Amino acid sequence: MNVTLHELTGELIRVVPMDKSHIQGLYEAANDENIWAHLPKTITTLHGMEAFVEEALQTKESGAEFPFVIIQRETGKIVGTTRFLYMSSAARSLEIGWTWFHPSVWGTSVNTECKYLLLQYCFEHLNTIRVQFKTDERNIRSQKAIERLGAVKEGILRNQMIRKDGTFRNSVFFSIIDSDWPSVKQHLEQRLKLAEKAK
Repeated sequence: MNVTLHELTGELIRVVPMDKSHIQGLYEAANDENIWAHLPKTITTLHGMEAFVEEALQTKESGAEFPFVIIQRETGKIVGTTRFLYMSSAARSLEIGWTWFHPSVWGTSVNTECKYLLLQYCFEHLNTIRVQFKTDERNIRSQKAIERLGAVKEGILRNQMIRKDGTFRNSVFFSIIDSDWPSVKQHLEQRLKLAEKAK
């Protein structure tokens, strides 16, 4: 799948392709243990973030994934990261995942705008017919955030992953398909407008 974007810009954030210059900013954004509760790894050191970015860039080089950083326009600071993964040109599908944000933007419109920009790119530029999301069955906050996007819950895959503590993880899968996109787009635009008016 040929992802060639340089930047996606919204009212609140910029979504830009990850590179090594983002290591320090990502490390600073990741400095909260709550971020890592349901993610496959925990990053607590600058060296750990260097390895995280290096691994992400290797997956980009291989064409398997495409990692981004999310920059808050007001402050110019990195507030999180996300990526495209499981990209298939043949199936015209991908997953948006490995998403985390600094808790300072939890409960704001940052995630909504980020997903809006990425979904718009997927359906209107990459011509995808399916975008999927998955999360830990225990991660209720993430499930609710995905549902608020307008994604359809498809089901649970049991023992789909092994958590970093060795326990088995059931993963909840959601999707948005091409026929969903017009109504999902309208829904997200309305949410963003209402949030702007409420300021």
